[in-house]
Amino acid sequence: MDTSISDAADYLSANGFINAYLREFDDWRLATSPREWQLGGFPEQVLVIPMGRQTLWVGVDYWSSCGRHRFVMPARCEFVDNGHCRRVKFLCLAKMLVENASLQTNGSIGAMARFLERIIESHRNLEMLLALRDVEMDKLYRQPLSFVEAEQALLAGHAVHPAPKVRQPMTLTEAVQYGPEGGAGFALAWMLVRHERVHYHSADGVTLSQRVQQLIESDDLLSADYNDVPDGYTLIPAHPWQLARLRSLPALQQAFADHHIIALPPQGRRWHATSSMRSLYAEAAPYMLKFSLSVRLTNSVRHLQPQQAARGVLISKALATATGQQFLRRFSQFDILQEPAHVCLLDDAGEPLAESMLVFRENLIREQADRQYNVLAALTQDHPMGEPCRLTSLVQEVALQQRLDLAQAALVWFAAFLDVAIKPLLLAQADYGLLLGAHQQNIVLGLRDGLPVHSYFRDCEASGFSEVGLRLFKLDRAQPGASTHNHMESGHGQALFAYYLIINATFGVISALGADAVIEEGVLVAQLRAFLLQHQTQLRRDRSVMGTLLESAILWQKGNFNCSLADLDENTLAEPLALFQSMENPLCPQQEAPLLQATLIC
Repeated sequence: MDTSISDAADYLSANGFINAYLREFDDWRLATSPREWQLGGFPEQVLVIPMGRQTLWVGVDYWSSCGRHRFVMPARCEFVDNGHCRRVKFLCLAKMLVENASLQTNGSIGAMARFLERIIESHRNLEMLLALRDVEMDKLYRQPLSFVEAEQALLAGHAVHPAPKVRQPMTLTEAVQYGPEGGAGFALAWMLVRHERVHYHSADGVTLSQRVQQLIESDDLLSADYNDVPDGYTLIPAHPWQLARLRSLPALQQAFADHHIIALPPQGRRWHATSSMRSLYAEAAPYMLKFSLSVRLTNSVRHLQPQQAARGVLISKALATATGQQFLRRFSQFDILQEPAHVCLLDDAGEPLAESMLVFRENLIREQADRQYNVLAALTQDHPMGEPCRLTSLVQEVALQQRLDLAQAALVWFAAFLDVAIKPLLLAQADYGLLLGAHQQNIVLGLRDGLPVHSYFRDCEASGFSEVGLRLFKLDRAQPGASTHNHMESGHGQALFAYYLIINATFGVISALGADAVIEEGVLVAQLRAFLLQHQTQLRRDRSVMGTLLESAILWQKGNFNCSLADLDENTLAEPLALFQSMENPLCPQQEAPLLQATLIC
């Protein structure tokens, strides 16, 4: 990398941080930088943020109508009294904006200090990862990648977050060992657990022992001892880092001491963390394994709650019905990686321990010579040196294969993406009342010759049913979890669904291609609008989401800045939509030159 590791970390961190800030505050404006600055190489277009006796100037590399912009580091800070100006690197910029935001929101000093600690840690982790993968940058952004390699390629993390690479309380060594970016993988740990200490729930008749046996049979490096479980015990896989946390829990210390739970050392073939970190993959295994991790990633400590795990079971039950099977047959180029079962430990009082939760996720990903499997977030993430993203490399491949110019190839790629990825998810909501939270990390694309030919949705935790779905799948509202935790009120469900699928995922694609000068964003926005109009028919059971996308002047997007600033855990919020902010809708024909707006509602 010609750019220094520190500068690259500044660039990627600034893009995520500033984009998150702009969503939730309106104290900024776009302007033209002074002529003498431009002569010195500073960008002509700048973001200006007044802060009392000083003004922050941030160079704009690209401004997106869909809301994900690119910036230039270092910024400049001008002192109002004397006109003196100094250069500002990322961490200094972050401190200035966090203090400015805290003043506007009357935030506590303690919460602000903890937020700054996470920003510093995220930047430090990113620097470490960029140094670790320095020699692989060309491969990560331009060459074919396996599924595991693509999951490990998501270096920058959430594209619109102030601290996307925070991993508290992991050490740097642990973050490399157990994170996806390290690449080496690790063996699973195991536990022998007395039957009375185990809670297991399944959508089908497959027992816990049968599922574990399937895992054992797929791993030829596990010793024969794993087929000889003592009477009264159940064998359960465990994340090795989390197992150490479980052994220190007061609620389990006596159980470990009495050998009701027996920790076994890591053994077997290596598993690899996917981009979400807590979900592990081994190609030969019948399941991916999603564990609770006592780690803060972005906005929450990643403990799977029982009601969240129950969503996967409910989705599998719904898909097993005649209606569910009809849906799956209808979209042959689309699959849901179902989560049909979960297991956790019980504490001394017989209550489920969220820290111990494990979800079994179907593993449908098998490497093929003519196909790549890439998570969408890795395709659209910014290049650390400001070069084209991986998605642009795919479009270039399509252009070469089909003898098209780049803009034409972008239209072909985007049409294929809409067909195999967006249409099944959109019509799952409109025709079946099934709401799948398909943000960029939950969409995996099967690619052939650069084009999407298949798509996978993962993470049934991020799913629910509208009123249409409750009726269509005949879900009993009195069933635990079916209504309370999975039914999404119409307004809430529409906002969440549209944010994940359109703003996060689809607008993310449009912004990435626009920023790389592959095609003008307005052309892709028009293509998306035509696609929505094509599918908005009277035959839909629920036209509300498509109607909102096509006709509403505003949409709702998730705000991560104030959640971090207030030191909130997103998973514990009574009203998650309190984090959402309005933005002008670029799909609405009344909007001209749409700009992101930050209307704070929480």
